[in-house]
Amino acid sequence: MLTLPGQPRLSRPLERAGFSSRFFDRGGVRLHYVVGPSREVPLVLVPGQSMTWESYHRVMPALSEQFEVYSVDVRGHGASSRTPGAYTFDALGGDLEALVRDVVKRPAVISGNSSGGLIALWLAAHAPDLVRAVVPEDAPLFSAEWPRLRDACWVYKVFNDLADTLGAPGGRDLPAFIARLQIPAQGSTRIMNFPRPLARVLGWYIRRREKNFPGEPVDLPLLPAAVRIWIKSLSTFDPDFARAFIDGSAARSLDHAETLRRVRCPMLLMQANSFIHPTLGLVGAMTDDDVQRAIALVPGSRAVKVLKGHTIHLEAPREFLREFRSFTDGLKLALP
Repeated sequence: MLTLPGQPRLSRPLERAGFSSRFFDRGGVRLHYVVGPSREVPLVLVPGQSMTWESYHRVMPALSEQFEVYSVDVRGHGASSRTPGAYTFDALGGDLEALVRDVVKRPAVISGNSSGGLIALWLAAHAPDLVRAVVPEDAPLFSAEWPRLRDACWVYKVFNDLADTLGAPGGRDLPAFIARLQIPAQGSTRIMNFPRPLARVLGWYIRRREKNFPGEPVDLPLLPAAVRIWIKSLSTFDPDFARAFIDGSAARSLDHAETLRRVRCPMLLMQANSFIHPTLGLVGAMTDDDVQRAIALVPGSRAVKVLKGHTIHLEAPREFLREFRSFTDGLKLALP
């Protein structure tokens, strides 16, 4: 069984930028976060499912020039607590509310990717006094609701593979998940498999790292940064988090339309690339119709499409920063 990671080590660029790693205890749940230098306006970054705070490492130094940046590990991820059977949006949103109220201690801009975007919207709806503005980054609005997630979304298979391999009876098998990974091709019925020779090499590399550093996150420095962060995050991910999406228990505590109706702060909805596969359904987080429906429910909100991968801030940091700054610069008069 994977032990809970200790104090994460920060990269030199983040240390030079003034970031530090800290913990916050919320009634038996330990939340890990990384915070930057003090600024007038706080910004809280919430990663998506299977990713840790470190996915934001490419944009944190630039954002810290204007904001007091907090990047968090959602429970079940990174160095935060695992709570099998308790992964609901009420619990996840409550964690974020406690962090902002008790640690940040003043209203913040909240930006969340994927399921982190849903957590950010939960906070904007349930604790509006704590949220100055919200940026859901390719959040699966409406597509993560039950039973649509099960019946019409390709990512449901990914969640099943995560649960099967990382929660296998014989122990975590990260190489098996990578070997299973299939990527649908846009405009085709073809499904691309992860190259077998590369999967074997990567699997050998992962197992060697696990043997030499038991209980620690799998960090493979020779890989490209985005792949390195993804594998490192997966190596500490609680597969029960994925199971909560497989059985629908996570979805039951979040009505997307009702949540959006309750949002009163400025909202920028970022949409990454997506398409409908003829047999696998939605590949991506949202259709254009989902985006338009969401915008219509939040007066004064706007959307922007960034034709990049799902984790925009990691895969396309320049585009993320451009759109984020364009949005927040326009709020200067509204942000005390």
